[in-house]
Amino acid sequence: MAETAYTTRTNRNRLTYIGLWALATVAYIGLAVAGYPAVAAVAFFLFGGATFALGRPASMFDERDADIIEEASANTIQVIGLSSAIVFPTAAILSGLGYIEFPLWLAFAGVVIALIYALWGGFLLLARRRR
Repeated sequence: MAETAYTTRTNRNRLTYIGLWALATVAYIGLAVAGYPAVAAVAFFLFGGATFALGRPASMFDERDADIIEEASANTIQVIGLSSAIVFPTAAILSGLGYIEFPLWLAFAGVVIALIYALWGGFLLLARRRR
């Protein structure tokens, strides 16, 4: 009986944790697009910060979740990498040939993607060092 109660509470906390992060993201994007960037940042901080009241995520997720998260993360890195390898050179070539004008937002997206890969590379080195 105690195990069932723990599992139910853990599942509820897990769904609440995921829901709060989803709500934080949707609120941030919605408010930023609506022209309220400061309110968007506060909403993200509040909803995201509320997840800390639930406890550590490690206590809500087990090894099955870790395997799923690992697969999803690997697929995400692969899709971002392949998309970047196609989109950025193609846009640069088309811009150089005069067919399109290289949009400024694409340059910012490239910086964000480069930072994501730098962060991933740092964590990869850290994980290898720990083993």
